[in-house]
Amino acid sequence: MKKLVFGLAAVMMCVSLAGCGGKAVDINELASALSSDGKFAEQLTEVSSDIAEKRYMISDGEVEECVSYTGTPAVVDEITIFKTSDTESVKEKAEQHIEKQKTTYTSYAPNEVSKLDDCVVETVGDYVIVCVSEDSSSVQSIIDQYTK
Repeated sequence: MKKLVFGLAAVMMCVSLAGCGGKAVDINELASALSSDGKFAEQLTEVSSDIAEKRYMISDGEVEECVSYTGTPAVVDEITIFKTSDTESVKEKAEQHIEKQKTTYTSYAPNEVSKLDDCVVETVGDYVIVCVSEDSSSVQSIIDQYTK
């Protein structure tokens, strides 16, 4: 009987630890939903993961998967989602990217800065999600549908 109790306890620990990474997210599906249902000033275009990682100053091997959509340089609108085992570092780099964008757009297109002030930069499990749009509450609602 003791062996059975200890065996069940061990299995329960393994199952609970396996769930610590959070829900698996199809980042392409989420990005597509955000792109079609989020409110953006213009049509966003997908950029390669290499370009996205360079824009965010991400080191090689720091992310497992990435999808990114951006507008033209006239707007700050973007969707970028990283899957990574180091969410803390990647989120910090995402926040630095947003700050850099604020500095650039303050003089270039000041009306875009309010989107950066209200953007979504969120960690969900192994994912860092960045979305800059005209309506962050709508974006947040879509993110919640796919991640919770």
